[in-house]
Amino acid sequence: MMKAVLSGLALLVLSSSHASTFDAVLAGKKCAERDSQQLDCDYRVGKDLWITLAGIGQSDTAVTFMKANFNGDYYATFGLMHGCVIVKPGEKTQTLADFAFISPRTGKVFRSWRECQAN
Repeated sequence: MMKAVLSGLALLVLSSSHASTFDAVLAGKKCAERDSQQLDCDYRVGKDLWITLAGIGQSDTAVTFMKANFNGDYYATFGLMHGCVIVKPGEKTQTLADFAFISPRTGKVFRSWRECQAN
């Protein structure tokens, strides 16, 4: 019993010392506007995730998963219901369910799918 409690506390300490997924996505966000006023953003999160959004806010916005590794520190999926990219911690990131959501409509990063869907 005591061993299980100590293991749980160790996992909690590891996850709390790690930056949130939201913070990691914001830190890795770099945007640029082209001459045609098209906004493109790269999101490099940790060592294992790189997502590109091209033409943010346009009807033909492209979401490209340049690099993702489920077994690495971060990976991403796309939520059809809310229309947002979901960034998730991978197996190497010792944290509980801590997601971030990227809106292809605005390029902004959110803590919940509801916020992302609304923007």
